[in-house]
Amino acid sequence: MAKDVRWKLLVATPDDSEAFLIKRLLDGEEIPCRMEWDRTYPGSEQGAQRRKVRVYVALEDFEASQEILESDDREDGPV
Repeated sequence: MAKDVRWKLLVATPDDSEAFLIKRLLDGEEIPCRMEWDRTYPGSEQGAQRRKVRVYVALEDFEASQEILESDDREDGPV
């Protein structure tokens, strides 16, 4: 019988490219993730609507996933 996975939100971003980059980073570490797109959420004061993509990881992979994202941020820091 398959184990039920408990998912935890890792990051939410309006940028699809950023979400796919995060997915590739996690895939490279063999950490499965799930992506979900909101239909819309309130945007700017002009009333614009924007989408948001959420990246979820299994609860047991959450801390390792955070460390991967933090180390990637450090590598991309100022030169």
